[in-house]
Amino acid sequence: MTAIPQAEQIMLEAERHVMRAEFQQALEGFGRARVFFHKAGDRDGEATAMVRLGELELAQGHTARARDALLEALALFTDDADDSDRAAAEVMASEAFHLEGNTRRARKHADAALERAQGAGNLCAEGRAYMQIGRLDLDERRSDRALESLGHARRLYAEAGRGLHEATALSAMAEVLRETGRLDAAHDALERAADLYAMNGDHLDEATTRMTIGRVLAAMGALEDARQAFTLSARLSGECGHLAGEAEALLEAGRLEARAAPKRALKLLQHAAQLFGHAGLETRREQAEREAAMLRA
Repeated sequence: MTAIPQAEQIMLEAERHVMRAEFQQALEGFGRARVFFHKAGDRDGEATAMVRLGELELAQGHTARARDALLEALALFTDDADDSDRAAAEVMASEAFHLEGNTRRARKHADAALERAQGAGNLCAEGRAYMQIGRLDLDERRSDRALESLGHARRLYAEAGRGLHEATALSAMAEVLRETGRLDAAHDALERAADLYAMNGDHLDEATTRMTIGRVLAAMGALEDARQAFTLSARLSGECGHLAGEAEALLEAGRLEARAAPKRALKLLQHAAQLFGHAGLETRREQAEREAAMLRA
């Protein structure tokens, strides 16, 4: 077997390790594949292996190692390399620099990612670049620019038919809108995000979004609608087996009911405390119990 088929086989094996959450074996596999691509003189193959290695390091929280692998990949790519592959490396390099607090380098790589994605006509890659640019805009306290960037990402994901990605962009937009006091617009964005999560079968993220909707509605004074949102969030989290999420929604519902229906609020807070305990979240359990005790006093 020549070097390139060997490298490709090792890449496939490494991807199987990723699917089985065997991350150390996957990292070693991508590293071995890189060696075989190097022996064959295939620089773009080397770069691809390093991109996957860097992506996995980034997902594991090994930011410095991810950054180094991604920069090495970018140096290896030839002029014949696919712009989509380069865009992926650029945006992840930006994310790594952002995590390290190097905004200038993060911005440089995000802009490069956007240019590469547009050159490739890759809507999803372009959307990811705009998402990253939006995060950087937020770091620079440019809320309106961030909304514009995130809005670009949302539209690109919608055009590409990526409902879950569009929902993520809408959720990010809603967070900015909440922070700038535009609660009606935040609520609209969150409702669209929740619907997209539901349509795509992601009921856990739908539950989280419904809880955020409840908080926004409560801040707007729409208490009955907020109660319904918290109730739905708790039910969805429970159906997903997410004890902590169910408990948080019940805690929010209990706080909402505390004045108008203290007996019901007490039951909700006690249930939340039990669920936090089952989830092993002692600090949150103690908080729920303290709030329940205040209602009993």
